[in-house]
Amino acid sequence: MVLNDTLVAFSDGNPIDVLRSYPVLDKPATRALVERLFPGAHAEEIGDELLVDALNPPADVVYVGCFPGLDLVCSWGLTPRRPSDLDRSVLAASGRRHVYLHAAHSDAGWTSYGVWRDGERVRALSVCADPGVMEDEGEPLGFERADTDPDELGCASMQGLFGFACDNHDRLDDVDPELIPVVAYRISARS
Repeated sequence: MVLNDTLVAFSDGNPIDVLRSYPVLDKPATRALVERLFPGAHAEEIGDELLVDALNPPADVVYVGCFPGLDLVCSWGLTPRRPSDLDRSVLAASGRRHVYLHAAHSDAGWTSYGVWRDGERVRALSVCADPGVMEDEGEPLGFERADTDPDELGCASMQGLFGFACDNHDRLDDVDPELIPVVAYRISARS
């Protein structure tokens, strides 16, 4: 798997538990979520995709998966360099109790992730090859190590937050992003 990804998850509980169950996609809910995330924009449904292929979307495309207890959104337009800069309207878009943000770009040597519980940010970390740690707020999560290499941290955080790895590390309890459906929408300004 590539290390270029952007993923925001809104969850009632642990997203890994929902993803491991290979939940059924609620397609009408995806449109409603897109309309809340991009108010005033035109959202054209352009097809279905699998999560593994949606993690690094084109600039004008958003991939959305809505499932019982979990909503997933892949969109570079929503991903700030620092988790603390995530727009409040994005945090409130789903109404679920927990929000998880993950973004990584290997070409830029950058990884960022954040966790919010009941509207409060409990962890925010953004690491770049140069200048290094750009943001470090809250208690470290269980998967974090002393090493702050962006690529290593990107893989560890993807595994720790969502249950699948980017380095072909297979475990029996891993989530398979090749089996999670999402819907693609092209976002443009209304004419």
